[in-house]
Amino acid sequence: MLDRSGRLHGFGSSGPSNWEGVGLDGAATALSEAIARAADPAGVAPDQIEAAVFGLGGVDWPSDVDRLESVLERLPLSGRHVILNDAFIALRAGTDSPVGVVIIAGSGTTVAGRNPAGETFRTLGQGPPLFDDFGSASDVAERAVQAVARAFTGRGPETVLSQRLCEVTGVETVAELLEGLSRGVIPIPSAAPIVISEANAGDAVARQIVNEAGSALGSSAAVVIRRLQMGEEAFDVVLAGGLFRGLNQLLWDAIYDPVHAAAPRASLVRLTAPPVTGAGLLALELVGQEATPQIRRSLSEACSVAEEADPEKGSRA
Repeated sequence: MLDRSGRLHGFGSSGPSNWEGVGLDGAATALSEAIARAADPAGVAPDQIEAAVFGLGGVDWPSDVDRLESVLERLPLSGRHVILNDAFIALRAGTDSPVGVVIIAGSGTTVAGRNPAGETFRTLGQGPPLFDDFGSASDVAERAVQAVARAFTGRGPETVLSQRLCEVTGVETVAELLEGLSRGVIPIPSAAPIVISEANAGDAVARQIVNEAGSALGSSAAVVIRRLQMGEEAFDVVLAGGLFRGLNQLLWDAIYDPVHAAAPRASLVRLTAPPVTGAGLLALELVGQEATPQIRRSLSEACSVAEEADPEKGSRA
């Protein structure tokens, strides 16, 4: 909950609000709780909020905005509001300018951008195999499992990932690992940090996986850049999501090459601010206030402190 100067007065968390997982009623409950928990310490009633920006998961098509508008109609809000895919708040959180591109690579992957004219475009974010949005941390983990299976059967080269995936899943042999995975007894491990680590250490198979993911992500960013006609602009490409917690130079270079070919003046930056920071900045802009770089920095610091004090995962306001 911000005032017009960008000062944080209230911060609230609730359960997940992605309507695809919790339904529209569940989304309404989560959003209502997050708003109330943020508004209460600020001494503001929800119907006194001038502007609100909802950066939500599950906002992938125009029809999603329509159905979520029906959710917001149940909430005691009277001010202006905007519903966005959550990639756009991560973008705004990661750069001093409203213009730029964001690459999300966590459990899924999405690339989104906004140009100087305010036009936006994003990839579908539905992942492989249906729409081939490849490059997430989950995709990297699956590639690691596939590499271990190929090495086990002799269809591919040996890799230290075989040993590392056994270690992380608590089994003694690759055969036990693959049997457990095939039967659903062992879940696919969150192996992206392991792949990054072993790529850094020089494992050829891990390096190939990292290079494939980075090239796919960079190519998707180049598509967004071209669609928005940003090739001559100077802007940040914000890297957000779990894959970038273990960023190495190989991944950086694989992303940078197609991005630089599409926009030579673009720069890669890692997202260090909580994504909810971007919602606050966009809300300020919605009421005509300038969200300066200093406001972004101070708001990011305040949101980071608030997150540490209120670590519940889910929707945040």
